[in-house]
Amino acid sequence: MAPPELTDDVVEEILLRLPPDDPSCSARASAVCKPWRRLLSDPVFLRRHRAFHRRRAPPLLGFIHHFTDEPVRRIPCFARFGPTTAFRPAEQERKGWWALDCRHGRVLFQCSYVELAVWDPMTGDVRRQREPDDIVCAFSTAAVLCAVPGCDHHDCHGGPFVLVFVGNDGVYEGNFLMASASSYSSETGTWTAPSTVEHDESLELESKPSVLAGDAVHFLTYFGKAILRYDLTNLELSVILPPVAYGDGDALLMTAEDGELGLALFDGEASIHLWARVAGAAGGDPGWVRRNMINLYAVLPFFDPAHSLSLVGFAEGTDIIFLHTTHGDYRMELSHCRSASCGRRADASVG
Repeated sequence: MAPPELTDDVVEEILLRLPPDDPSCSARASAVCKPWRRLLSDPVFLRRHRAFHRRRAPPLLGFIHHFTDEPVRRIPCFARFGPTTAFRPAEQERKGWWALDCRHGRVLFQCSYVELAVWDPMTGDVRRQREPDDIVCAFSTAAVLCAVPGCDHHDCHGGPFVLVFVGNDGVYEGNFLMASASSYSSETGTWTAPSTVEHDESLELESKPSVLAGDAVHFLTYFGKAILRYDLTNLELSVILPPVAYGDGDALLMTAEDGELGLALFDGEASIHLWARVAGAAGGDPGWVRRNMINLYAVLPFFDPAHSLSLVGFAEGTDIIFLHTTHGDYRMELSHCRSASCGRRADASVG
């Protein structure tokens, strides 16, 4: 005797639980029959699916990495999408493009010396935008983010976005080096007036992605001399000094607990130190607090301090950082390292 057919309500409840971090499940389910395909493409069902999984962070579908012989000049052979799930975009390689940032379902590339490109890997849509004409610079980078207030970023496709462009000309004025930043709105189609800051430390920008923490986008400079902070509300650029110099090691911006600005510092020997910038007592000025220290010998059994190790990326909305070593590229889940006692806890405050 054949089992009874599932009712439409039961089918909907089952499909509602398809994992959002594996889009291939929905693709395979839609191929079962026409009623399932209609259900999976129905806007009402899609809203229910997003609401059901809203408590989870948006899934990490993959990362972008470059193949180039001239990384300093940013002349790549191509940028390639490296999947971490079964998802594959229609176009996985972008020749002659350099990835600057990735956030809220979009990837930002520099596709020429004066032009940026915003790519949606889910839909394949590409939006090109010329860099601001009133910022003349030798070193630059940019960030992309969703412009919808209160958005959960599970379905930003086709919506408005903001670009933040920051750069400096590499020329000292007196004892100071100046940096400028401007933001672009896809809704108005215009760049804001530049905000400029000067400092006696190096403000040459790293090619590492920015980090969105609170109401500001943060950019790292070379040699850990400074962090550039662009306030999205006041449209102002400012300088934050890191907690310590990291010498022969490496650094990576990230978000810490409660969405604070965080910083991972590799000391060049055998440890990664995790710092957070927190508000001072009684509303005082923010300061740096060291939250954790990870012993790399406990995390990477093959680790040898004589070999190179660099911190290359952070997946926003998660606690995952990416490492590059002579043995290959690795992802590290920081919460797992804490729970597994990979490093001893150490707290210290720095203004």
